[in-house]
Amino acid sequence: MNGRVLAIALGNSLLWSVYLLLTRHVVSGAHLDAWAYTLVQLLSAGLAMLWVGRRTPGNWHDLLAPWTISYAFMRVVINGSTAAAVVWLAITQSTLLSTASVLIGAGLGWALTRQAPARRDWPGLALLAVGVVAFAVAVASDTAWRGMLWLLLSESVAVAASWMIAYHPRNRVTDLAARSRFTGEILVAASLAFIVVWSLAGLLGFMASPWAGAGDAFGRIDLWFYAVLAGLLFRAPGTWLGFWTINTTGVQTYLIALTAMPFFAVALEAAAARLGWLTPPDLSTAEWLGAAIILAGAVWLITIRLRAPTGGAP
Repeated sequence: MNGRVLAIALGNSLLWSVYLLLTRHVVSGAHLDAWAYTLVQLLSAGLAMLWVGRRTPGNWHDLLAPWTISYAFMRVVINGSTAAAVVWLAITQSTLLSTASVLIGAGLGWALTRQAPARRDWPGLALLAVGVVAFAVAVASDTAWRGMLWLLLSESVAVAASWMIAYHPRNRVTDLAARSRFTGEILVAASLAFIVVWSLAGLLGFMASPWAGAGDAFGRIDLWFYAVLAGLLFRAPGTWLGFWTINTTGVQTYLIALTAMPFFAVALEAAAARLGWLTPPDLSTAEWLGAAIILAGAVWLITIRLRAPTGGAP
C-alpha cells in the first residue's frame, strides 16, 4: 500500500472521528432522536450521491435487489447495536473496543479465502488482541458487559458487510459516477430499511413509533438541519471513501486504517474539552494501558502495509 492510499484511508478515519465528535455534541446536547437523526442523514447522503452519479444509467428497481436489501438491513443492525452499546459504554470506550473488528476481519477473511493472515501481521494482531482484552477487563462492570455484547454484534455485522462490499462487482468499477450511484443506492436503501424496522418496532411496542404524536421524531427543524449537514459532509463522502478503500486495499487493510479512528477521537475530544465543549475522556490507568497496547498493534499493522504492498479486494 503506497503512502497516498494510506493517507486517504487515514483521512477517512479522521473524517469519521470528527463525525463522532459532532454527533456526540449535537445529538446529546440538543437531545435529538438518534434514530431520526441517523435516518435523515442516510437519506440525505444517499440522495446527494445519486445526484453526483446521475449520468450513470440505472433505475429505482436496483433498490429492491436482494443484495441491496440485505446490506441495508445489516446497516440497521450495525447502527442499532452501536446505539445500544453506547447506553452502557462511553463513546471513547466503545471506539477503542471496536478495533476488535480487525481481529474479526482476520478470522472471517481466513474462513472465506482459506488463507491465514500473513506472518508479518501476527505480532500486530497479537498486540491488538492483548490490548482489546486488557481494555475490556479494565472496563468490565455489572452493566458494561451488555454494551460489549452489543458492540460485538455491531462489529461482526460490520465486518460481514465490508466483505459483501468487497465482493460486489459494482464496487469494482472505475467510473466515479457509477461508484457514486452505487453508494447512493446503498444509503437510500439503508434509510428505507431504517424506517421499516423502526415502524415495526414501534408497532410491537419495543420503542416509540416514528409516527407517534403525528411524527414528532421528525418535527424539529434543528434535527433536519444537523442531520442533513452530517449526511452531506460526513456520511456521503465517508461511505464513498470506505467503499473505495475496500476495493483498493482490501477489507483487512480498510479495517486496520479504521483503528486510527479512536485515537483521532481521543485527541479531538481533548481539544474540544479545552474549548469547553465536552468533558475530557475519563479513562482509568488500566484503560489507558489497554489503549496504548491497541495503538501499538495498530501502528505495527499500518507500518507493515506501507512496507509490503497489498492487493485490492477481496
